Amino acid sequence: MTDVIEGALRAVHDQPVISGPVLLDLLSDVLPQSDSLLVVGATDSALLPALWAQGRSVTVLVRSHDDAGRIAADAPGNVRVVAGALAAFASGEGASYDAVVAVDGLDRTGALDGTPTTWSQSLRLLCGQLRPGGTLVIGARNPARLDELLSVPSARDAAERELEAAGHDHSRPASVHALESSLAAEGFPIASVHCGFGDPRDLRTLVSVRALADGGPGTVITSVVQRALDQADGQRILSAAALVHRLSLAGSLSAAAAGWIAVVGGRGRSAYLRAGDDAVWLDRSTDGLVTGGHDTRDLPATLPTSSTVEHLLLQQVALAQTEEFRSLAARLGSWIRESAASFATMSVYFDQIHPVGDGFAPGLSLDHRPTPGSSASSAVLLDRAWRRFAHRLREAGHENPWPATLSTDQLVELWLGMSGVTEPVLDGEAPPLPPAPEDLRSTLERAHRDQDLVATMRSELDTTTRVLADRDTALQLREARIRGLRRDLLDEVEKRDEAVAATAALTAGRTYRLARRASQVADLRDPKKLARVALKRADGAIRAYRRMR
Repeated sequence: MTDVIEGALRAVHDQPVISGPVLLDLLSDVLPQSDSLLVVGATDSALLPALWAQGRSVTVLVRSHDDAGRIAADAPGNVRVVAGALAAFASGEGASYDAVVAVDGLDRTGALDGTPTTWSQSLRLLCGQLRPGGTLVIGARNPARLDELLSVPSARDAAERELEAAGHDHSRPASVHALESSLAAEGFPIASVHCGFGDPRDLRTLVSVRALADGGPGTVITSVVQRALDQADGQRILSAAALVHRLSLAGSLSAAAAGWIAVVGGRGRSAYLRAGDDAVWLDRSTDGLVTGGHDTRDLPATLPTSSTVEHLLLQQVALAQTEEFRSLAARLGSWIRESAASFATMSVYFDQIHPVGDGFAPGLSLDHRPTPGSSASSAVLLDRAWRRFAHRLREAGHENPWPATLSTDQLVELWLGMSGVTEPVLDGEAPPLPPAPEDLRSTLERAHRDQDLVATMRSELDTTTRVLADRDTALQLREARIRGLRRDLLDEVEKRDEAVAATAALTAGRTYRLARRASQVADLRDPKKLARVALKRADGAIRAYRRMR
């Protein structure tokens, strides 16, 4: 049935501004079976049947008469639908509900005519409907959402424009702390808050504030947040990976949430996420993060809370710790060779592996399913992992201690050698690399990196040109010296030929022959000299004879 009270609007259809399938997983955990349940505000139509099943008597309060009629047409007999303002509804009701749910928030629960109701006044009216010890679930959009502020604005519909006008209400919470303070002022000092990341109209990731505080850069929780922000549409100024990394360092990941869901009187799990039709939850335990849900993937029962291997590698690269990098690469190579059988049908990614003690453990993998019938050796697995790391390293714009002119293939070959793979790796079934970030900052950084690479190559080219010019000058000097030596040699040869010709002409003359004969006659007149000449000639003949034998 439908009741109409003061403040009801006609010809108005309120679209929920906080909705998504992951809200059903949270509400299933925090809402107990109750005798009476109050649902306030525009609520996702997929949630209403589940909420109706949580109470023996359910009241749904919306401000639109048309919305109330549509809900009443599908509602069972235990559901009462009321059209009107929250202030008018609370004036005739007391604290008569065991559970109160306002997932869509309190921005659109007042009447458009008369004095507007502030957010804090609406919260007081809502809390007045809850019995002591009951369960309260209330949502709030984040008006200062960093993910939205760092994105190119898209067209706004009527609901978004109405929320923008509500931003002038200073009692409206603009942070998790403000939301918790508002609940504490109404007598609810203990509340658990979950942050919804991604598109607020289609939330698929909820993470508790406590889990965000415990998670640091490179952990499973931050990877869950990054995955949710990556799936959001629209052009960005800053990539989701860079935004999550900076906010996790500052402990301010809740500032990037699209909205918050506060729960009083119930406890939710650390994180809820949807991957297609699969529902996955994570919960903190003494051993790490326990996994569960309705999932067709073979997820580990417990996930480590340490940072990923990729985070450690990037840290060592940034600090130029090449020895630590080499040691970690060697450990990874040994571990993958020992565990290659467990990765026979899937790839290994360093951003989904966590160090645990002296070894490693797989993390959360939601976007990669095993491929039946495929297998890969440890060398191929390492090649794929290092290629993915090299791609992500370059796209993230991290500086590295290796020469900037090294290509990806050369870097991968270097890292494979550190991991114990010395032979060339042939991979005919390599999976595609992740797409490059298309945000404006990454695009500019890629352009700057290309400019730096061009400048580096130009500098190396100039250096090589100068070296070659110096060598050319030295070769020219040597050539000139060789030419001078050759010229001097030719002059000496010419002089020698002239001397030989003059000597031959002299010995051919009669004067030389006469002087020769006179010398021989003088030798005959000296017996001692004659004996020496004869002995010398005989000795030469004997030596020649011996050489002939």
